[in-house]
Amino acid sequence: MSTLLVEDITLEAVFASLADLLATFVEATEVVAILREGHSWLRLASVDGGFRRSVLAQLPAADPLSIVIRDGIAREAREPAAMAMPLRIGDEAVGGFAVRSGALRFYDESDAAVIESLGPYVAVALRQRMLREQIDRERFRADHDPLTTLPNRAAFAAALTNGLARVRRSGDRLAVLFIDLDGFKDINDRYGHEAGDAVLRSASRRLVRRLRTGDSVARLGGDEFATILRGIGSEEDARSLAEEVRATLERPTTWHGQKLRVGASIGWAIAPRDGTEIAELLRRSDHRMYRDKRARRERRAGTSVK
Repeated sequence: MSTLLVEDITLEAVFASLADLLATFVEATEVVAILREGHSWLRLASVDGGFRRSVLAQLPAADPLSIVIRDGIAREAREPAAMAMPLRIGDEAVGGFAVRSGALRFYDESDAAVIESLGPYVAVALRQRMLREQIDRERFRADHDPLTTLPNRAAFAAALTNGLARVRRSGDRLAVLFIDLDGFKDINDRYGHEAGDAVLRSASRRLVRRLRTGDSVARLGGDEFATILRGIGSEEDARSLAEEVRATLERPTTWHGQKLRVGASIGWAIAPRDGTEIAELLRRSDHRMYRDKRARRERRAGTSVK
C-alpha cells in the first residue's frame, strides 16, 4: 500500500491504483469515491476501466453514495451487488466510497470485509493526494502570471539567480532578453482589454514555442516579457535571436476577425561578458531595449516624413 502514498503521482494514478488493488480481491465493474474539496465535492469514478473526474457543487440528493456520506452509515444492495461506505480520517468525515458489480447478485461477507478494510487506505491516499494538488496549485499561482500562465517576475529572478550561479561556477554562458510590446496600449484603447489579453496570450505562446530546451520565458508585468537563453556568448548570437523573436511576435493576432499587430522592442545582456550579477544584466538589457525602441520610433518617423 505504500505506493499509494507517493507524493509525485497524480490523483488519477492514486485512484487507479486503488481500483486495481480492489479488483484483485473483489469483482467490481464500478468504483466511485466522492471527497469534500472546500465548499464543493470531487467525484472520481472508474467504470469498466475508464476514469472520470468531475466537480460537484453539492451532493445529488438521491444518490446512494450521497446518502451514505450524509448519514455516515455503510449500506449494501443486491442485484446487482453494491456497497457504499463513508470515508473518515480519524473523526473527520472526508467523503464516501462505493463499489458495484454488474456480474454479481450480492457481495458476501468476505467481499464486504475486503471493501471495508480498504476504506481507511482510500481515505488517506486520496486525501493526501488532494492536499498535495492544492499545495501545487497555490505554489503555481504564487510563481506564475494568471493570464498567460508564464512564470512571473519573482520566478524569473529566481531562475536568473540560479543561471548566473552556474555561470560563475562552471563557465556557462547565457543571455537575457528584455521584450516590450510596441503599440499594445493602442490596442487596449481601441478594442478593449479583452483584445489586449488575447495579444498577451498569443505573445506568450509564441515565445514558449520559440524557446529551446533549457531556455525560459517570463511575463514581468504589463506588456513586458523576458527570456533566459542558455549558451549564448556573443552579441551576434544575441542579436540574431532577438530578430527571430521580434519576427515571431510581430505576426498579427486574429481576434474576432480583426488583425491585431504589435511591434517588439528588445534589449539583451550576456553573461559573463556583461557581468554575472542580476542588477548589472538587467540594467544593460533594459538600456538596450529602450535604445532599440527609440531607434525604431525614429525610423518610423523618418518613413512617415518621406
